[in-house]
Amino acid sequence: MTTVNWEREPGEKVEEFVAALLLLKHPHGNRITPSRGDRGVDLRVWNPDGYDIYQVKRYSRPLTATQATSVENSWNTFITQSLPVLQVRSWTLVTPWEPTNERLDWLERLTTGHGIHTHWMGGITLDGLAADNPALVEYYFGDGGQRLARLMADALQGGREVPEGVPGEDLLQAIITRQRSLATALNTVDPFYRYEVQIRAGHVRDQAWDADLRSPVPVAWVHYRQLDEQSYLLMRLLPRCAESPRLRPITASVQLEVPAGSPEQQAVEDWLRYGAPFHDVPGTVTSLTGPPGLLSAPGPGRFSFMVPAGAGDDRPDLEIRLMTADNQVAHTLDLIDVRISRGVDGPGTWLSGTDRSGVLEFQFRLNASDRDQVRMTLSSLVGKTPADVLPAIQLVADLPAATGLVLAVRGGRPLTSLWRPDESEVRASPLPDMARWTAGLLEALITVQAHTFHRVMIPDLDETAPERISALIQLGRLLRGEEVRTTWSEIIMTRGASDVPPPADPEFSVLLTNEVQVDLGDRRIVLDDVQRRVLYHHVRPADPHEFASAQPGDSIHLVPGSSAEATIAVVSISPSPG
Repeated sequence: MTTVNWEREPGEKVEEFVAALLLLKHPHGNRITPSRGDRGVDLRVWNPDGYDIYQVKRYSRPLTATQATSVENSWNTFITQSLPVLQVRSWTLVTPWEPTNERLDWLERLTTGHGIHTHWMGGITLDGLAADNPALVEYYFGDGGQRLARLMADALQGGREVPEGVPGEDLLQAIITRQRSLATALNTVDPFYRYEVQIRAGHVRDQAWDADLRSPVPVAWVHYRQLDEQSYLLMRLLPRCAESPRLRPITASVQLEVPAGSPEQQAVEDWLRYGAPFHDVPGTVTSLTGPPGLLSAPGPGRFSFMVPAGAGDDRPDLEIRLMTADNQVAHTLDLIDVRISRGVDGPGTWLSGTDRSGVLEFQFRLNASDRDQVRMTLSSLVGKTPADVLPAIQLVADLPAATGLVLAVRGGRPLTSLWRPDESEVRASPLPDMARWTAGLLEALITVQAHTFHRVMIPDLDETAPERISALIQLGRLLRGEEVRTTWSEIIMTRGASDVPPPADPEFSVLLTNEVQVDLGDRRIVLDDVQRRVLYHHVRPADPHEFASAQPGDSIHLVPGSSAEATIAVVSISPSPG
């Protein structure tokens, strides 16, 4: 096993190795990369009652006067620049040299009087940490990199050397054993990443490429390879600590190839300027570095840049406001699933999010031109809950009458100036008119929901006949207490068993009642607390003789009398139990 000779190794490598030891011991810790001075902080580890601060020095021998002065300067910088702005519970000096009692007393005199615990972590503790992490020692001071590359090459053969002609249970066990042994070997040798190795049935081309971006577990690298027509290999690299991508970066150099003036060129320029995602752009990988360097050989392909969910988690909650001409807020939508990216070669910022229902997406392109840009995309409403979707639809419907949109801290200050949409684009867009029509339907469905325990969902409007949609909107009006006036042409009734004789007058009124049914796609919902009533004001028999001689069970044909007017209403009744 490789050991660390603290005195013979270069100081820069020692400091980086010690930092890696501490960060792997405290996976949520961060290494500070200063733009101008480190403020007396090399590493910081958050705890509920305050940060633990580490100052790492490469000193492997008793401190010289110059080195002691360097420690004093680091402490004084920490006291003046970091302690006033951070809640700190401890400060630790870390060196490969094990301090003497005299130096411990010196550190105590230097750091006393500030209300925080101070420590000196010396070589004995570092040797213990190194012994517990032989992979890290091997990586920095042995041939860990070469051994890791060999194991990765072996991993790519996973799934090909499966025994043939064995019972199904034994074959399954062989596959599981091989996968576990590959993952275990890789996890043993790589100090910065953990490996998940799976062999799955199917084709790589059928996988959702952004699935790992939505994983609650951070993923640094995902590699797919089709092994044969029935199976593919999936390998994930999971960072062992928050700083793994910095301690052992995974990089790729790619040359994108887009025709001048093409949509692909505009997408790449938006990425360079704002950090906006792009999809399926042709290009060539020219070089690869990092642990998975052997997983993909350089060569041509198609590339996408995606911003992971949670990017921008340190920002406050946001909302979208639709403003009126007198600077009043007409509508407010909470913005969720917010992602933020910044330009690669420019000052711009890309920000994306959706309303809570997930049907209205906003994309902002900010700070890189004379005028900020906002793009709205309305996705499918099918299967959504009407009450969840209605606020977003109302905002779109009222966009032509408003002065613009503002991105703001939820319940707080605006983050952008008023964005005024181009009037010609709004007039040409079918979205506002469609949204106004859709809002009426959603309001009807919300009213229906108040009369049933069944979940009312938005049907596929493209697959729903216009007359059925009109009937839903009319039902909403009736359930809200309106009466609908209409006309009619014929009624066919069945005479009941009542002994009451038919009306002798040539013209009379008829009141018909029936249950209220709602058809939503392939579902039928009966509203058992209301009843539909239709009053035909002026009715006469189509054939008076047939009408007068009709017996119970016979059909009776009725037609309009002096007018064809009818009134439709919905009235409440006692619902059936449960």
